[in-house]
Amino acid sequence: MSEYADIKYNKFQNFLKKLKNVSGVEVSPGGRHNTKVTCIYTGQSYPIPSSHNVVNKHIVKHFMEWLVESKVCSKKEFDEMIK
Repeated sequence: MSEYADIKYNKFQNFLKKLKNVSGVEVSPGGRHNTKVTCIYTGQSYPIPSSHNVVNKHIVKHFMEWLVESKVCSKKEFDEMIK
């Protein structure tokens, strides 16, 4: 998947559950409008807007880049889980 598209939040939540089972991340409520994904290895967190029905394609792409930089998963693994 070279270009990422907008994803419905329910589908994105399912992706986060898969990611949590496979990799070292924690998913928790992160404030007023966000879900917070925290990398266990680095301690860094990434907020994802959860008050919207759709997660923007730019957020999906940036989240993928964050996961790769944090060494949680590779781009190929991300593409497989997000399908």
